[in-house]
Amino acid sequence: MQIQDYQNLKQCDLKSLKNLAQEIRSFILESVHKQGGHVASNLGMVEITLGIAQVFDLDQDAVIFDTSHQSYTYKLLTRRSEDLPTIRTLGGLSGFTDPVESTYDKYYAGHAGTGLSLAYGEAMARKLKGVPGRVLVVVGDGALTNGISYEGLNNIGASGLPIVIILNDNEHSISKNVGAMAAYLAKLRSSGTYKSMKNFVTSTLRKAGAKNIEEALEKAKLALKEAFQLDTFFEKLGIVYLGPFDGNDLESVLIALEIAQSFDKPTVVHFLTRKGAGYEPAEKSPVAFHSAAPFNIRTGEMKPETSRTFTKAFGDFMAEIGKDTDVVALTAAMTDGTGLSQFAERYPDRFIDVGIAEEHVVLTASAMSSHSLKPVVAVYSTFLQRSYDQLLHDIALPKKHVVFALDRAGLVPSDGPTHQGLWDIAYALHVPNSRIYTPFDEESLVRSLREALECDVPCFVRYPKAVLTQVELENHGSFVYAGFGQDVTLVAYGPMVIQAADALNHLKNYGIMGEVFGLWQVRPLPDGLWEHLQGKRSIYVVEEGIKDYGAAAFLRSLGLEVYSLGVADPFVPAGTREQLLQLCHLDAEGIAKRITRRELLRRPLKQAKTGFSPSEPSVVPSLVRKRPS
Repeated sequence: MQIQDYQNLKQCDLKSLKNLAQEIRSFILESVHKQGGHVASNLGMVEITLGIAQVFDLDQDAVIFDTSHQSYTYKLLTRRSEDLPTIRTLGGLSGFTDPVESTYDKYYAGHAGTGLSLAYGEAMARKLKGVPGRVLVVVGDGALTNGISYEGLNNIGASGLPIVIILNDNEHSISKNVGAMAAYLAKLRSSGTYKSMKNFVTSTLRKAGAKNIEEALEKAKLALKEAFQLDTFFEKLGIVYLGPFDGNDLESVLIALEIAQSFDKPTVVHFLTRKGAGYEPAEKSPVAFHSAAPFNIRTGEMKPETSRTFTKAFGDFMAEIGKDTDVVALTAAMTDGTGLSQFAERYPDRFIDVGIAEEHVVLTASAMSSHSLKPVVAVYSTFLQRSYDQLLHDIALPKKHVVFALDRAGLVPSDGPTHQGLWDIAYALHVPNSRIYTPFDEESLVRSLREALECDVPCFVRYPKAVLTQVELENHGSFVYAGFGQDVTLVAYGPMVIQAADALNHLKNYGIMGEVFGLWQVRPLPDGLWEHLQGKRSIYVVEEGIKDYGAAAFLRSLGLEVYSLGVADPFVPAGTREQLLQLCHLDAEGIAKRITRRELLRRPLKQAKTGFSPSEPSVVPSLVRKRPS
């Protein structure tokens, strides 16, 4: 299906725009139901995006999205409609704005809270360079739980620059929004202004009819420009406040944006939208359809997740360990995503969701640990990197015992470069005296979490968005082992243990007899591992993290000569986990080829031609892996 682009919208009457809105909703559902995607927020943004394209000049004005997962309609209107069915797949459109994908995407935007600061910088640069055009920034109410947003608002208000802030208020980030700002916005939603605004649209604009929309908008601008400005938080910062308006009512959207355009100073337009608007299953289950799994369009049913995942196992562990009244669970707007729903339901007094505020959650946990509590901060790996300063200043320096459960560590399917969890080992190694756990199955996950809770130093437990697989290798207590010989030695951690163990079979076919040490703990070095690794001449560290700066760097610091088989380019695109492992050469075959290539280059030419001399095979039995029933 070809959706007409923004340049053709200027000639559309109101009826045509409304019809287009429904076509877009249908097209989004048809495009993403097979692979899943950010359904609810995008269905709620259709009218606002059409309004932006109708009122503003996308060739000249800059449109910036904060946490741009709600930009699907924008992509459709900026000449990418034919490619929308490829979204969040390998080689397809990004699920977020991407400047490489289109010049209409000004910035990468996968983490919340960045939009207002980017808008301020864009407007300042245009002013200094004399570049014409307005700057618009679309901000969700969830982003207003993030501290960076207030830093941006502070400068925007003081600057007087005519930035248009479009506040898309759907009462959610992923889960229901929390905190005082959420309560404040709720108060605005319930004010008489919203009802007055709706009444005005009904009595004035709709009476004018679609053919006279321009005349009606002019009347609306004159009548509303000053009448509905409230003495709000935004006004006190020097930012004009307009609203709240119904963001799923096209007439209201057009009026609001026309009024905002007429101001020559910072303006916030407050829109109320419904997550999943126009699609009943998503309206009823906005959390499930935030980042939906593949679903049936007619019924809205999603294929149930029958396999046991690391996240589910973590959630079950927390629900059980919560019987210890010193255990406190904290998250940053990721209650469901991190598996903490059970804990939140059973122990509401010891569950804290701070909103999208990762720096704040680390500081909160630091203070709580001072009172002999055991805080567990569950957060996605990509988001904890925002708290690097707090990890050093407020966790490492005062030696606080906080457990960080890092979900989505390593390669993350579907979401692309802004969400990859490839830096956590590197930055966790910078936290002095910390322990770093890297479980590869449920047994090692539970053991890691128990040890982390029982010790007295900062602890990181990292695990991927993946299905659990039971690994049965020779158990040496703090590590597992398998091998055919000692031509090469592989050191792997987390789920890479499975890939590395499988790689031994491929290496054997190339005439290389190797061995693998599988770790569920990177730091401190597992007991006995040092003795096994001393004297080895070909040690390869197989890691689902950034090359050379993770576990390989740690082993080098201990005096071992190792080669890192990590991810060379950490800005990995979207794709399935299996596709990303292949792309990064971290599947079993890719690992074996990387090792073979390097070994051949290191060996004398004659030996390289004839292959390697087989060494004595290990007595370790063949590998056995079972999926839990």
